[in-house]
Amino acid sequence: MTQRKQALISVITLTFFYIALSYPAGGDWLGYFINYDCLINDRCYDDFIVFEPGYQLVVLITGQLGFQGILISLALLNAILLYKYARHFENGALVYIFIMCMFIWALHFEAIRQALAVSITMYGIKSLAEKKIKRYIIIILLAAAFHITALICLLFIIPVYFPRLSKLSGYMMVGLGGLLVLILGSVLTVILSILPAGSLAYEKLNFYLSTEQYQPQLSIGIGTVLDIVLLFVIAISFSKIKKQHLVYNKNFLNITFLGVCIYVFFSIIIGKMMPVMTRIGWYGFPFVIIAIYSNIGESIYIKKCRRNAGVSFTALCIYGYFILQIFRPFTYDYSNYNLMHQETIFQNINQMDDQSLRNAAKDKCSVLTKLGYGFLCSI
Repeated sequence: MTQRKQALISVITLTFFYIALSYPAGGDWLGYFINYDCLINDRCYDDFIVFEPGYQLVVLITGQLGFQGILISLALLNAILLYKYARHFENGALVYIFIMCMFIWALHFEAIRQALAVSITMYGIKSLAEKKIKRYIIIILLAAAFHITALICLLFIIPVYFPRLSKLSGYMMVGLGGLLVLILGSVLTVILSILPAGSLAYEKLNFYLSTEQYQPQLSIGIGTVLDIVLLFVIAISFSKIKKQHLVYNKNFLNITFLGVCIYVFFSIIIGKMMPVMTRIGWYGFPFVIIAIYSNIGESIYIKKCRRNAGVSFTALCIYGYFILQIFRPFTYDYSNYNLMHQETIFQNINQMDDQSLRNAAKDKCSVLTKLGYGFLCSI
């Protein structure tokens, strides 16, 4: 076993234990616990939500070990899938660290269903690169069984058959992003009217549009600086890749470009108006990593950029970007509170039973209400 493979396994193992051994944190776990309590203990509440069938199946199987059993099983599945993705890079451990800098809190502690969906789609990228389309479609449908938003990854099939259309779609997506920001509320209302009433997608979108904190409103904070840095790095990376002919498969470069455009469109442009929409863009971030990693090392997708001796300024920007992402959750009062009050299961070894978790959920709702996030208790 090579040292780099050992390093990758080590950082994944450490992260797994950090996530798996943490006492339920964040705010979204309240909804997941309500779901668990109904399915396993038959204690159903008025605000019970039925999630996607894949997640429901995981709850029914691993929930027999308690609520923490669900969190541990999801952490294990994510660890395995992310290993499958990261091992295709020269320094997989570094790529995995990049992913955790971005998503360890927002995904793996909060949006645990989508965390698994994103991990599954990342696993499927190699099949897409190899043009194993049927296999890729099956993988994406499996991901959608945990979070319906994963279906957007079916768009990545377009470049395989229509490379020019994919470029046009990407440019139009980014180009029209600014205009869409101005009419986002109206567009989402139209989409809501099309969705089947009562469907999970309808219920979630309706919740976001009817909740004041989620409604479209322009928000430009300190994170915008990091977004600008990332856009600079992306532009430089694609320029180098094209000039130096670094891609092994020219068609895959079109796929990568479309993935990057989806991230920029949803997570940077639309996200300034409606932050919750950034979650859709997360499916494009694995392609962002593939593109910008070429400044640091080689992957099975893109060769390493050639440069003069010395430290690469672009590489320094990449390292700086991900290091600063670690501190980004602390800039939000909601996330900052949860991070500063995070505990391990060992600190709460006598409060792991379901009744204690119900009491903890009530206490968390009280805290969220004081912070102005009481609406999360109904998710």
